Amino acid sequence: MKKAGLPAILFLVTFVLTYLVCCYLIPAFKIKLAADPWTYFLTSIQHMAVLKTVLSLVAGLTVGGISAAISKTTK
Repeated sequence: MKKAGLPAILFLVTFVLTYLVCCYLIPAFKIKLAADPWTYFLTSIQHMAVLKTVLSLVAGLTVGGISAAISKTTK
């Protein structure tokens, strides 16, 4: 269980951060909406969700896989 812990945590953190970067920092994925912050947050999460999920999944699997490979080679 401890072996899989760090790569899993890195995958989750990378996935969430990549998704949020896609929502707010990449101009092609941003939305233009004049609304309260909670509505804007929910709408930007839903906008182009499949593409953002795929990009975040690739980034998360890459970071988690590299971490798992490094931990296997060091032990």
